[in-house]
Amino acid sequence: MTEVKGFKHVGLLTKKKDQSFDDFVEYWKEIHTAITLKLPGLRAYVLNPIDRRVYPDSPIDGFSELWFDSLEDAVAAFDSPIGKAAFIDVPNFVDAVAVTYVTEIKKL
Repeated sequence: MTEVKGFKHVGLLTKKKDQSFDDFVEYWKEIHTAITLKLPGLRAYVLNPIDRRVYPDSPIDGFSELWFDSLEDAVAAFDSPIGKAAFIDVPNFVDAVAVTYVTEIKKL
């Protein structure tokens, strides 16, 4: 069995209170993603909106996964002009965000 490790930045997102869930997802998918995909060193980007049919009372509305080769690459990406633009854009569709860095370990 092969072990594969991946480093990622995970953001837990809570939408703006005055915004519909569909508008939150649309902004995230179209506007914020267009900025995020330009981050230097980004290997993959996954959006995970919470399925409101299954989890209507979830305290978060979605979470993002941004894959990098290392913590240093993630820090450099968010210190870049694109990273700063992404940070500035967050309040346009999110009231609260909690960020963590994780190492995912897969057994294949």
